[in-house]
Amino acid sequence: MSLIKKISMKIYRATRFWSWLIPVLLLFIVSSCKDDKPVKASSTGSPSELLVVAENNLWKSSLGDSVRSFFNGPVPALPQPEPLYRLVNVKEDEFGRVLKIHRNVLILTIDSAMKQPLVEMRRDVWAAPQSVAKISAKSLSDLKSAFEERKNDFLNLYDNAEIERLQQIYKKSLNLKAAEALKENFNLSMNIPADYFLAKEKDNFLWFRREANKLSQGILIYSYPYTDTNAYNPLKIISVRNQFTELYVPGPSDSSFMVIADEYMEPVSRTLRLKKNLATEIRGLWEVKKDFMGGPFISYTLVDTKNNRVITLDGYVFAPGERKHDLLKQVQAILLSFEFIEQ
Repeated sequence: MSLIKKISMKIYRATRFWSWLIPVLLLFIVSSCKDDKPVKASSTGSPSELLVVAENNLWKSSLGDSVRSFFNGPVPALPQPEPLYRLVNVKEDEFGRVLKIHRNVLILTIDSAMKQPLVEMRRDVWAAPQSVAKISAKSLSDLKSAFEERKNDFLNLYDNAEIERLQQIYKKSLNLKAAEALKENFNLSMNIPADYFLAKEKDNFLWFRREANKLSQGILIYSYPYTDTNAYNPLKIISVRNQFTELYVPGPSDSSFMVIADEYMEPVSRTLRLKKNLATEIRGLWEVKKDFMGGPFISYTLVDTKNNRVITLDGYVFAPGERKHDLLKQVQAILLSFEFIEQ
């Protein structure tokens, strides 16, 4: 066989090989792309900030007044008034690609084709993590009625998302010694961030602290035997907290200690369910007796039925001259990450 024929045969065989292989490779690539979910953009926006998409006529109407009144309402039991959410309003034609990735979005729109108001609540629509609520209605009055009826659901949507967002951040850097102490003392797990340290460990009591410049955040966990349902009574919970903090949470000066400052503001309580457990939430102010320190706290008291004991998960903030709502939400996120460890 001549040299030219040999070269021609090699070219022919190579062409046949690649003509078969290339379609297979393309099919594999396309199939792989179909299986992969598109990656959403990371959401933007500050904590406790809500983007409201509404035309000027809606924002300046009684509906806008209702939205501002509700979300700008004060966070309960803080030393100075702070809004639940800081609102930013944009018109629909301004709600483009950049703003669609905001972390918390509320869309209010009039649609004459609507027979009944439509309320939608979704997560991770244009970005992640993200919470989006939308009300569509044929008239202003229907839009306002739908908002008034579901406003607490919207608040829960945004609040829960803020808590979950913080918990995901804390999971990335945990205090392993704290995890050991929680398991040994209370058979609990909780996402204590690495920048907290164990300040005190006593029988049925743990105190974790985070200190940064003039800012202080703390987590208290304590327990006592369960005897009756009075354990859920706010007055009982307040009394027990004062007993533990007087013993184990000293102030900076001699013989000073932490107590609840109920003479300035009555603590606010509510009953709820946490991880299928009945619990009492209390928000209020604390102070240091014989010194000049104070701030807000939040606590959850529930019953560990397997071990027949009452457990309180408590978080506090000391931040003079600073906004405290977001700082308190940070310790709240830590508290709500608790889980009972199966024995």
